[in-house]
Parts: sequence; structure tokens; C-alpha cells
Amino acid sequence: MVDLTQVRSSNSALKTSQNDAFVAVFVGATSGIGEYTAKQLASSVQKPTIHIVGRNAEAGSRILEELKTANPQGTFNFIQSDVSLLRNVDEVCAVIKQKEQAVDLLFITTDTTEGLENNHSLRFYSRMRFIYNLLPLLRASHTPARVVTVLAGGQEGKISEDNLDLQKAWSFGAAASYAATMNSLAVEYLASENPTISFAHVFPGIVRTPLMKTTLGSVAGSIAGFLSRPFSSSPEESGERNLFISTSAAYPPAEPVDPAKVGVPLGDGVKTVAASNGKVGGGAYLLHYDGTDVTNKTLMGEYRQKEFPRKVWDHTLATFKKALGTA
Repeated sequence: MVDLTQVRSSNSALKTSQNDAFVAVFVGATSGIGEYTAKQLASSVQKPTIHIVGRNAEAGSRILEELKTANPQGTFNFIQSDVSLLRNVDEVCAVIKQKEQAVDLLFITTDTTEGLENNHSLRFYSRMRFIYNLLPLLRASHTPARVVTVLAGGQEGKISEDNLDLQKAWSFGAAASYAATMNSLAVEYLASENPTISFAHVFPGIVRTPLMKTTLGSVAGSIAGFLSRPFSSSPEESGERNLFISTSAAYPPAEPVDPAKVGVPLGDGVKTVAASNGKVGGGAYLLHYDGTDVTNKTLMGEYRQKEFPRKVWDHTLATFKKALGTA
């Protein structure tokens, strides 16, 4: 576990270790984990450019004002969109491509408690579409770039090759397991194909965000929040830890263009983390909220032997073509 003091020390070094052109895209950041991570970044980088993507225009406007107050030198933009629809993801990415020549951080926290179609789309396909569309800008980063998908790293399970879209068999448990596993397998594949970019799939732990009340209801959510307090994180701490995962040299790409530029230099006691394939600094990371590796080596090894990382990505591209008429 990376101590919170080490996290804060690393984050505080961002003002001197990152250049003024740092560009970040936060998808699903109008509340909770994404919002607080964006706020931490805005306070830690001298002149960041941050694009916030979300459905709630009122929340988006509020967050923009708070970001501007935290850092008047930054550039902040809100893009309103329902990104459960892949064509909307394409429209958002087109806007970002018009504004930016490179993206240094893509941070995704989209989720929903609504039905099957939106659930699997937001937890997997929408996330992958953002990555797919923004890969050219991520490759152009000089930081180098990092992609962080916050969902359920380390909670992978058994999945079937003929049910990746969950149309053959579905249950709440299967939906959660498939989303977790497919995110992890895609992260591995993408890191192997884009070795100058770091990819991380993170389990956020229990964070005291409005999602508890949204999911469980006001009364039950309040009770759950109270009972979980001893082993949960505040939104502020979650933001700090996610910023560390998003910027620290502890999670370098497999083949950095410049080995001297792989993130904020490691502080005392902080080490480079092993990737999901077991290689230290291997580019694809399955992480607990505290930044530690939580890879199920046996399970991921079995999937790797059966070429599931590639199969999941091939399925993803086929789904894009089916839904949009083109990959």
C-alpha cells in the first residue's frame, strides 16, 4: 500500500514535474470519484486543460466554477452528453480532437444502475470507444499518456467467449463479472499494442459518494455510509489516490519514448509496480484503490494462454462496427 503521505508528496510535485500543456479528459466526472480527481488535478498542475464529460449540465457548470476558483490559470471545459450511446461518444471525441493535439490523461468512471443495455455499454463499450477514438491524441502525449478506467480491477471472474455481449445469458452477477474481466483483458491488450501508453484498471474501494444514496435510496444509503465509514475513503482521499495512480512513475508504460519521463519521480519508499503480466513496469495495471497490484495471476494467465485479451478486443471492434457501421 502506498501511504497517503507518499501520495500527497507525489501529487505536490506535479507543479514542477509536469509542463503547462497537461491535458486531461474526465468521463463521468460530474460527481464522486471523477469530480474529486479532477479537482485534485486542477489544484496540482500549474496550467492544466481539463475536459469534463457528463450528462448533468447543472453539475457540470458547478464543477467548472469550482475548478476555475481552485486554479484561475487552468482551462476548463464541460461537454454534456449521454455516453451510454456510442455515437454520442464519437461526437464528444470529435469536439476534443478539434480542441487538442494531444491528451495526457483519460480518466473514466462512467457507471449506471439502469437496465442491461446501458449498464454493459457504460461499464465496457463506452469506455473502450473513448480509448479507441482518443488513442491518436494519447500517442501524441509527451508526458507520456495514461488511461485509467475505474471499475473493478482485481475482481475478474469466469467469462464465456460466446457471451461477451451478455445477450446469451445475463444476471446482475454476470454483468458485474463480465464488465470487470473485459476491462482488465482490454487493458492488457491495449498496453501490448500501445507500449508508449500506461493503462490501469482500478477498483476504487468504498468511497463515501452520492452513489450510495442513488443506488440504495436516501435512508439505506445513509445507513450504509455510516456503517462503512471505518473502512471507506472520503471523496477527497479517493481523488488524491487516483491522481497519484494517474501521474506517478510507479505505473510506467512498457516502452516509454523517453525512460526519464514516465511520470512524477518516485519518492522515498515508492516502487515501480508489477503489471498484470507480472513484469515490473509492464504498462497494464490492475490496481486496488491504494495503488497496489491486485492481479489474479492464475486467472489472467489462463485467459492470456487462450488469447482472450485479443479476442475481447476483436469482439469490441466488431461491436463498434455493428452499432456504428464502422470500427
